[in-house]
Amino acid sequence: MNAEILAIGHELLMGEIVDTNSSYIAQQLAGTGITVRWMSHVGDDIDHLADAVRRGLERSDLLISTGGLGPTSDDLTREAVARAVGEEMSVDPDILAWLRDVFARRGMEMPPTNIKQATLIPSATSIPNPNGTAPGWWVEKDGKHLVLLPGPPREIRQIWEQTVGPRLASMSGTGVIATRTLKTYGLSEGGLDEILSSLFGRENPYLGIYAHTDGIHLRMIGRGPDRSAAEKVIEPMEAEIRRLIGDAIWGADDDTPARRAGALLVERKQTLAVVEGASAGTLASLLHAQPGRESFFRGALVPGSGPVHAGHEPATVDPDGAIILAQLARDSLSADVGLSVTPVSRDTAEEGATPAGSVFIGMVSDAGTHVATGHFPRRNAEWVMQRSATMAIVELLSALSSNRI
Repeated sequence: MNAEILAIGHELLMGEIVDTNSSYIAQQLAGTGITVRWMSHVGDDIDHLADAVRRGLERSDLLISTGGLGPTSDDLTREAVARAVGEEMSVDPDILAWLRDVFARRGMEMPPTNIKQATLIPSATSIPNPNGTAPGWWVEKDGKHLVLLPGPPREIRQIWEQTVGPRLASMSGTGVIATRTLKTYGLSEGGLDEILSSLFGRENPYLGIYAHTDGIHLRMIGRGPDRSAAEKVIEPMEAEIRRLIGDAIWGADDDTPARRAGALLVERKQTLAVVEGASAGTLASLLHAQPGRESFFRGALVPGSGPVHAGHEPATVDPDGAIILAQLARDSLSADVGLSVTPVSRDTAEEGATPAGSVFIGMVSDAGTHVATGHFPRRNAEWVMQRSATMAIVELLSALSSNRI
């Protein structure tokens, strides 16, 4: 079985957002034995959409689209599919009742525009969407399959895991798929490839390696007649990976650095305070979103252009200053652990000790101090804020796990 992925939306063609959905779906299809032959983007134009759907159904056994299932006038995926297969849309009363209930549980009256999200064509069945108001479609026509998914990645992932993935695995004859992701920090892709070389290249379980902002992820895919059997296929590989690089693994599956660091602080009955020069509040946002934050997160100092401590401006900090700022956060907010994430000073960069564009991450507690350095040469301020916040929380997790602080 060969497949095609169609990502829909003018925002993709304009470069306003990055299409992560297609890469996610391609990864999932690889684990089912279904080969992706084509991948394309198309804007919110019904003629172009209908042509793309017709072309996809002519040359592919399976066409999966993302986006265009919202309630607004420019959400045209359903209409385009109906035109491409020559069928009429009609409102499904069961979907409409479900949709009205979704809005009622939110304390809202459903706008009339949302009724289009309750439509189907005769060859389509509804795909449940537990996280949104846009059910998908599964169309079967002339021996071909067309799967319509919403655009938000969070919605796609749950729909895939609960409905689409298992059905495709059954169709392809690969059985049930189980996955396990181990998340690492401190080792490069090349280093991991060398250490784990004997585990790559296998069919079942399959091991993939992917670079992310929070480190290198190792994703295992196992197949079996049922979920339990598929998970057992993965277990020996996971055990071997943990034996070889256990100290470098900071989490698994849906773990995030902020969630793991927060859980570790709660477990140790410690609190955290931060000073953010480079990340400008992004780190505080990550921590504030964690469950139980009131138990471990005291707060953040987010300076503007002025100093937060006599003689130490966030834009002109050296390694010693990073520790002083971390101690400042700790003292000011009465926390057990202080963390600072600040840009390298201009003087330090000019001296050549640390390149321009670097960030110092200072940590301090009763157990000791630690400074890490990250290098972010790009000039995009938002990118630097996100990357420095991610690195800071990963470095904090590493330092806590190894009892350096």
